[in-house]
Amino acid sequence: MTTTTTFTPDSARAARSRYREIESSAARWRLLADAALIAAEEGRRPAALASILAKALAFLSLEDGVLMLLHDDALQVCASQGPVPPAGARLAYTAAMQMALQPGPQAPLVRQDIVSPLRIGREQRVGLEVLVPLCLEGRQRGILALLSAHAAPQPNADDLTTLQALGTLLAALLTGPGQNPARTPAPEAAALLKALTPRELQVFALLPSGGTNADIGEQLGIAAGTVKVHIERILHKLDLRDRTQAAVRAADCGLGA
Repeated sequence: MTTTTTFTPDSARAARSRYREIESSAARWRLLADAALIAAEEGRRPAALASILAKALAFLSLEDGVLMLLHDDALQVCASQGPVPPAGARLAYTAAMQMALQPGPQAPLVRQDIVSPLRIGREQRVGLEVLVPLCLEGRQRGILALLSAHAAPQPNADDLTTLQALGTLLAALLTGPGQNPARTPAPEAAALLKALTPRELQVFALLPSGGTNADIGEQLGIAAGTVKVHIERILHKLDLRDRTQAAVRAADCGLGA
């Protein structure tokens, strides 16, 4: 007896939806793993920062971006792509930037159809602007700005969580030592980082700072008990004995201050 499977329009739509979600989830893990691997291999060299910026833009299918580090009373451009201020430029805060730089963990700020001072040229209106705070140890260290000249869909909640995790990694990279030598081989580091969720990566990146669970929780806007659960999962996934060994491994992967 032959069984025939009938695909209805609803089942086809559900299958497409599941496929898109699987693809989106893979893209999120790939962005974080690639960024952390670049940091582990190349430190904060200009080419490495430009590469991470390009991957963040590709993740959202946007064209223009600026990676900025807080320096004195201005933002110093570390990497840029498109008609935006070049690397080395110093920018004054705008109202939106000041919002993104409020103390404590901040979600990425998303704005649509606005005039952005980050665009150079006659046409400063952009369809989408995403400002990702770079937060470490409870302090804002800079901003990752991702722009589209044309209308573009807003990132969803999972995308924003991923970008917030990327902001933590970039903050750790930009405010750490001048060189980040990779003691963990690149393939091993990639495998380690791909095993972690975005939130686990955020916690992992903060372990080298030596903060308590409460300190890390305050920086990420989560409870100390939740941090403890994340650390237990990190130890299990990476086959580590304790948080000290996890902190050393995070530093070996190029994470942490």
